[in-house]
Amino acid sequence: MRLTNGRLKVEDACGKIHALLTRLPIYHSPNEVGFKNGLYFFYEDGERDKHGLREGRIVRVGNHPRAQNGLIQRLSNHYSGNKNGSVFRRLLGGALIRRTSPRSPCLAPCPGKGHWERQNSTACANCNKLEAEVSAYIRRHCHFRCVAIINRQQRNRFEALLIATIAQCSRCTPSKSWRGWRAYPQEVRSASLWNVQHVGDQAITLNDLRVFAKLVHRSVKK
Repeated sequence: MRLTNGRLKVEDACGKIHALLTRLPIYHSPNEVGFKNGLYFFYEDGERDKHGLREGRIVRVGNHPRAQNGLIQRLSNHYSGNKNGSVFRRLLGGALIRRTSPRSPCLAPCPGKGHWERQNSTACANCNKLEAEVSAYIRRHCHFRCVAIINRQQRNRFEALLIATIAQCSRCTPSKSWRGWRAYPQEVRSASLWNVQHVGDQAITLNDLRVFAKLVHRSVKK
């Protein structure tokens, strides 16, 4: 791996992260996961990695930052919850609306201010239909992998490091048809991730990457 100014080159680190995760099983349902604490990594149909792995590109890194034993519940919030309980659902749903009904009242008066895209705003009848569409999209077009990390502080730290590294990788470009192009936050479009927080944070170091490799290795055995 190459070092730039004494630091690991972001593209090399991102490639290593993608490669490490290929050792882990692919899940299509939260109930398939055999542990309760960890990070999850979503992949989306049509999004390929650019690191020569012939694998999927990571499109979201997530966590259950405030509670222990919450990994499966957090994943369930994405798969079958509602937009007020899942940033991923809110971002994805907004992008799906813009693809088919860009003038929908659910998005009015402007991006990020409509009742679908505002946190804790009341859903309308059309939103209820969209919830079913989002759930169907995730089940049909997404899958995920998980890394077990029991310690909450360590888990939160690695979430930020991994999001930042993948977001700043110049190789991890989305397909032309990626739904995220229609998401309202600039962070999603520029980072090519269904993440807003941590995309501009410090990328992972070589020492941190070694620790992450050990965490992945332990997760393989679970």
